[in-house]
Amino acid sequence: MLRSSRRRVPLAPLPTLLAGAVAATSLLSGCEKDTRDTDIVQVKVAEVSELVQNAEGSPLALLLIDPRPQPEYEEGHIPGARNLLLTRFDGEKGRDPRIVQFDEVIVYGDDPSSPVARAVNKRMLAMDYRNVRFFAGGLDEWKAANLPIETGPSKPLPAAKAATNRGRAR
Repeated sequence: MLRSSRRRVPLAPLPTLLAGAVAATSLLSGCEKDTRDTDIVQVKVAEVSELVQNAEGSPLALLLIDPRPQPEYEEGHIPGARNLLLTRFDGEKGRDPRIVQFDEVIVYGDDPSSPVARAVNKRMLAMDYRNVRFFAGGLDEWKAANLPIETGPSKPLPAAKAATNRGRAR
């Protein structure tokens, strides 16, 4: 019988391995909670249109977020939308008080396959923003419904109010 010249190295006990794996996962994922596509609440074009109309005269009623690249945004976007990129939603920095003060937040991209719009929506959910929904039809469905389009640069977000309870963690 032949013997192997290799020495057997004892493996770490299973609980130690599991604890290490959990710690590594926590470090890699940061402080964000796990969000999935099933956590995203979708909204239809008719409701977005109604929200846009009802928000006229109420500057903090609705925030439309268009996370597409600036040149695409400036070529055409839903009236009143702000061009806020994915990088703005960094869990390490926490929630933006200028965004928290809005009653409703709708995120949209070009169409249902817009990965950046989904990513913004999921990050906002992970950061415990409230009343965030996803307009999956996006700009394509908005245009198909013959609804108005704006062009030009994004307007800045309004200044944060000094004391607001909106957007607190659930």
